[in-house]
Amino acid sequence: MTLAEYSMTAFALLNGGRVLAYMPQIVCVYRCRNRAQAVSLMTWVMFAAANIATVSYALTSSSDFVMAGVFGLNALGCTAIVALVAFRRMFGSPSLQPAR
Repeated sequence: MTLAEYSMTAFALLNGGRVLAYMPQIVCVYRCRNRAQAVSLMTWVMFAAANIATVSYALTSSSDFVMAGVFGLNALGCTAIVALVAFRRMFGSPSLQPAR
């Protein structure tokens, strides 16, 4: 394997891990009983925006569909967190399940 192939493999694996890493944050926000005040909404909005910009760059500048797909999944994860936190802040009802 070449250095470029190792780099692409590391990129795909680490960013695939990032997609999975959103789940604990989503579960935490879902279970949160205080309107998710400990979660920075602006941080997650910025993460989502950066991922969307990278998708745009990957498609328009380099036609790299793998990179666009990976960052697209990351954008979806960030956007899901943003939506859930915004929902919690607007409606504030505790989750259906007790906190653990």
